[in-house]
Amino acid sequence: MRLIPPPGSIRASQGCERLCAVADGETVSLFADGKGPCEIRYAPGLAVWKKRVAGREVETALFLDPAAPLRLLKIRGADGLPLVWDLEPFAGGPDAACLRIETRGNLAVLSNGEAFLPDTPTLLSASVPCRFESGFLPRALRVFCTAEPVTLLALGCATEEELARALEPGQAEETCAEAQALAQSFAGRMQAEEIPPVFAHMVNVWAPYQARVCRLLGRSSLYQSGGAVGFRDQLQDSVNLMLLSAAPARRQILECCRHQYREGDVQHWWHRHPDGDRGLRSRCSDDLLWLVWALCEYCAATGDLELCAVREPWLASSPLREDERDRYETAAQTEERAPVLEHAYAALERCVRRGFGPHALPRIGSGDWNDGFDRVEGESVWLGWFLSCCAGRFAELLDGLGDRRASRLRTLAEQVGRAAEATFDGRWYPRAWTADGRVLGSGESIDALSQSWAAFCPWADRAHAESALDCALARLVDRERRIVRLLDPPYTPENSPGYLSGYGKGFRENGGQYTHAAIWLALAALRLGRRSEGTELLRMLLPETHDIARYEAEPFVLPADVCAAEGREGLAGWTWYTGSAGWLYRAVTEELLGLRLKDGKLYAKPGTLAHYRVLRRGEDGSEREIVRQTGRR
Repeated sequence: MRLIPPPGSIRASQGCERLCAVADGETVSLFADGKGPCEIRYAPGLAVWKKRVAGREVETALFLDPAAPLRLLKIRGADGLPLVWDLEPFAGGPDAACLRIETRGNLAVLSNGEAFLPDTPTLLSASVPCRFESGFLPRALRVFCTAEPVTLLALGCATEEELARALEPGQAEETCAEAQALAQSFAGRMQAEEIPPVFAHMVNVWAPYQARVCRLLGRSSLYQSGGAVGFRDQLQDSVNLMLLSAAPARRQILECCRHQYREGDVQHWWHRHPDGDRGLRSRCSDDLLWLVWALCEYCAATGDLELCAVREPWLASSPLREDERDRYETAAQTEERAPVLEHAYAALERCVRRGFGPHALPRIGSGDWNDGFDRVEGESVWLGWFLSCCAGRFAELLDGLGDRRASRLRTLAEQVGRAAEATFDGRWYPRAWTADGRVLGSGESIDALSQSWAAFCPWADRAHAESALDCALARLVDRERRIVRLLDPPYTPENSPGYLSGYGKGFRENGGQYTHAAIWLALAALRLGRRSEGTELLRMLLPETHDIARYEAEPFVLPADVCAAEGREGLAGWTWYTGSAGWLYRAVTEELLGLRLKDGKLYAKPGTLAHYRVLRRGEDGSEREIVRQTGRR
């Protein structure tokens, strides 16, 4: 069953689930459907809809069971009304005919022998007598029941015993309270007070909740329901939340080592499977460097150098052929195990062995962060900055471990950093060169990534980085519509660097706001000491500061993208499933609040905001003030 957030966000859902009451011969949705007023309340671990139905207030709450893979709907105030629950199961196989539906009393079991996990059926049931009807729409199931004072509807991949426990009288209240407590416990470990409310809402609640629950745990949302683990994606998410807990970052680094091939390249993403994970071996050039970045960030923040010696296996399969762009496969793990440090070194070496172009910059592969650059096949300025940063940080880590390879990496960092710096065209840095020598992101074209990361690399000339940032802010920031574009102008099919132009002008990475990169641009301004500009850019990205009639998405979580296309300026793209939540949390806590972890200790320096205090909460609920800043900045 597609376990997606139900209807209730500003924009209508995809019609995969409906819950209605029948009153006076009329079918009324208990979710928001644009037909009549509906009060919607969201909190970590809980969503609640209130509507007037037949002269009474009906409240529908949705939450997850922390003890079992179940999702629960609790309906109050509809007693005596017929309820109709429509669901469209995800077939999970070649076609809808694969789906089997078995009903026993109040229980329906949906299974598919050809699905990815055929032995994990979906169960759904109700706390009241119900009957099931299938086939009224392709792949659809309808549940009929009559509401009691409290009616529960349950859906998930639990056992029948777990399902029965969840539906016991009085259990729902306890489960709901546990779900909210669990959801709030992570973000609640650190709270910033006396800061602007728009930042407080995100840093204290929604950004860490979004990053942890959607990105690390669920890996799914209405807009992307794949459930895969991305090599670079969840590494960034977990590292950027280390201020709250370093444990997820440690686990993710180890998991990524287990999804790296002996040759040093990695799986772009994978699905976890009991018979062996299935993933995509690709030529994407930046994936493997994120392992180096993550290990350096983790060790510097925690002081846990023992992680470098933990031994993990490799993956083994035939390397990609010359005519293979990628391959989805189940690769066997080797008996050979290598320390995490060697996994990271092999990743960096693989990037180096792929070679450099005429400008001494690393080759772009099948995309470098921007997967839409899949036909460039040349060299990348942004990847040069990133490789230089990673090699320099890795050299510092190797120095601390007494590893003689540090000297070579320092030389590499300088060579690649200077090569990227040498591309400055008098105003800003180009983005890349194609295999046939065409330059991207120069002349009248500009890309935010090259300008942002120049501010992060020690080998960039400070005056050039300032000029590049000036040009990026002038060309890419639309203050009226509150959009920070990734690049300008958008690409067309005639000059396309890959599938990027298929999005259309001003959509997603093709000239729209890609929030992940917009945060990097704000960080660049802050790192260059331009506090007011960097802070304002971060504020522009917050949903609460947008015109919701134009924005049309949830006002409490970050979107992956915001449209800049003519006539649709300011329209939010997919929400929840985006790495920008973790990066925003880090930008606010490190730059605006001045908080940093080093060797397992929390340090504070004056932040960009003028007035704030930060509380740390213990597991026992106690609070301790750890930072207070007063006065003007």
